[in-house]
Amino acid sequence: MKKSGHLYNHKISLGEILGYIPDEELCLLSDQTHVDYCSKVLSGKLMFYLLIYGLLRVPRLSQRGLSEAFGSPFFRSIFHYKGKGTISHSAISQRLGVINVDFFERAYSSIYTYFSSLYTKKEVANLYLERVDSTLVRDVSNRLKEGLSSGNAAAKRKLLKFTINFDGMFGSLARVHKENTYLSESVALPENILSHIKKHPDHARVYIIDRGQSSAEAFKEMKNQKGLLFVGRLQDNRKLKVIEESSVQGVCFESGRLLFDQDVKLYKKVKEVGKNGKEVNRQQVVEELFRVIRFLPQGAEKPITLITNCFDMSANEIALIYKRRWDIEVFFRFLKQELNFSHFLSLNENGIQVVLYMTLITAMLVMIYKRENLLGYRSAIRRMGIELEHLVLAIMVIQSGGDLKKTDLHYP
Repeated sequence: MKKSGHLYNHKISLGEILGYIPDEELCLLSDQTHVDYCSKVLSGKLMFYLLIYGLLRVPRLSQRGLSEAFGSPFFRSIFHYKGKGTISHSAISQRLGVINVDFFERAYSSIYTYFSSLYTKKEVANLYLERVDSTLVRDVSNRLKEGLSSGNAAAKRKLLKFTINFDGMFGSLARVHKENTYLSESVALPENILSHIKKHPDHARVYIIDRGQSSAEAFKEMKNQKGLLFVGRLQDNRKLKVIEESSVQGVCFESGRLLFDQDVKLYKKVKEVGKNGKEVNRQQVVEELFRVIRFLPQGAEKPITLITNCFDMSANEIALIYKRRWDIEVFFRFLKQELNFSHFLSLNENGIQVVLYMTLITAMLVMIYKRENLLGYRSAIRRMGIELEHLVLAIMVIQSGGDLKKTDLHYP
């Protein structure tokens, strides 16, 4: 849709994107999940739209900010809400704590399936790439009851770990971790990867992970999962048992200087009781074959060591795939800086999951707007806000017949 005058020329408008949200599907999910049971005001669908509005329009979003957004004529007009005029922030807090998370998870899954069908995921060598990584969000108020422990005894804070799969356009899977065992990426990342491939076995996918996942047993489990390919990173000093080495002489490699390309087996640490009765660590070979390539990137001082189960690709293709891992770092920065993901809107586990799914849904809307209009993240958010205001004003003018005194704006 083209706009002229002082507005921007857009290929797609915010109104069109909001129209993609399957309202009938939300109504069906409301019935199936019983999300509105015992709710007089904040239905699942209303909370859904309120959170989208708040994430797009309220800086440093809070429960009080949501309360103010609920009573604004802008929110009420754009989503055609004619009910109760105000609601307290405590009521929002209470509702977030008990509302059925399944409604939001299934809404996210439905919208992701629809939006992802509009965009190709084939990026390198006609493969579907999934970047998988984690980010931590700390409770600065120290009121989070459950979470991972961090810091020393004097400055201890609770935090939550969010592990997300990113397909290059949208967040495709997300989990919240509060148990200390998930501080290890060797636990968090493989769990997300294996869960995702079981849900999407239709295409061979390459999962891109950083060196936080170092478990030899986890690499083995991923390799043995049908349709699952991965490219990860190893510490350069990782002990390897070389089975076969390919010549790197004359190999076309665009990412720097290829140092070696080997088929290897990994070692893992095992504990045994020594002769003196004390536990000792020793290295044990894991009987599974992997491929490891090491290269020195152009202009870099230190090499990069990659591990993969992609034996049929060139070393150059594997290096190019790993370069796409950085996309998820950019995505995390967008979530935290532009969509308020750097702090907790709710300190309740139920509410945290609801906000996670709604953040990822809102991110989908922004990513489509950003891509179709050739914008950056910040510009997309800003222009969506401008369009939202113009859209609301247009609705109000139509509804009032041109007399804004008849609207909720209360002009003098």
